[in-house]
Amino acid sequence: MENFVYLLEPESAIFRAAELPDRNSIASISGLIGSDLIQMIRFDDMHSLFVGEEALRAGLTAFTIFDGYPIPLAGKIALLGGDGSKPYRSPSIMMTEAARRFECCRPVLDPVFVPMDRVVNKGLIVAGALESLQVRIDRRSPVLL
Repeated sequence: MENFVYLLEPESAIFRAAELPDRNSIASISGLIGSDLIQMIRFDDMHSLFVGEEALRAGLTAFTIFDGYPIPLAGKIALLGGDGSKPYRSPSIMMTEAARRFECCRPVLDPVFVPMDRVVNKGLIVAGALESLQVRIDRRSPVLL
């Protein structure tokens, strides 16, 4: 690939190189991340991240923590070389080094069952009945492809 980006998909935690068809076009970046409204975030002095502006919304099933950024990022993330001025270029950072700055997260529901010795004022509750669901965040490092 002559022109490429690193693309992170938070649902699967896959971090891979993807071809950038036109390095002078925001439309090609927009197509890779699947959003018409995109936001640029500085990765470092030589690289930029592009994310969907409206991806952080209700019904979120996965998100990404980017080291040094104050809020979670949702949706696919494209890492490109450049300081935000055109033309963009392929990243000069190694994929393994870039991956260290990301943590892919998913909310997980864990069932909590009634213990065998639980008695309430109206009698005995059947042991093993579902009492509630607890929420936790599953955190994973990106998987390099």
